[in-house]
Amino acid sequence: MKVNDYRKLYKPVYHMKPDMIELLQVPPLQFIVQEGRGRLNTLGRPAEDYWAVWKTVNQLKRMSKERNNYQFKLMPHEIVWHEKVSEEEWTFTEMMQVPDSIDFDMYDEANRAVEKRYRKQIMPKTKLIMIDQGFCIQKLHIGHYRESYKTVEELHKYAEDHGYKVSKDRREIYLNPPDCYPTPDRWETIVRLQVKAL
Repeated sequence: MKVNDYRKLYKPVYHMKPDMIELLQVPPLQFIVQEGRGRLNTLGRPAEDYWAVWKTVNQLKRMSKERNNYQFKLMPHEIVWHEKVSEEEWTFTEMMQVPDSIDFDMYDEANRAVEKRYRKQIMPKTKLIMIDQGFCIQKLHIGHYRESYKTVEELHKYAEDHGYKVSKDRREIYLNPPDCYPTPDRWETIVRLQVKAL
């Protein structure tokens, strides 16, 4: 059975070379998302992360393989950071991209399976939505997640110098999980900002 890897299909969206800023038009993509608000852990990620998105996508992956003979690889964890509520507290949207073949009926069934399996836990609500990020600038941040603000500042400076206005909150795409790469010098994060011409 062929395994479909959307990192390769959308290579400009999910792959970057270091030390450069790229401009790209991101196509509309489908995501499972959950909203969150809370403190950050020592990594700079949400401290209380029940990660209902990941559980739902795993159910969809199993269903797609068993019923449609279609197997896809899990995509990177993504967070859109919204408002800094306090020094260590943020509002954010966590998400993972899923294939267009996932429809609302499959999502509803997968969501019910997650709720049944984890009914004794407090699980965030998820949604299946299409997101059109549009025209963006991005740069690969290598290092600790808590230092990604430096890359954000670089992108804002680039936008200002090249006649663009940042129009949305920043998106961070975590390309490799820290539990597999214990030292921050190997953590890779695409930092992306939506922009429009002034």
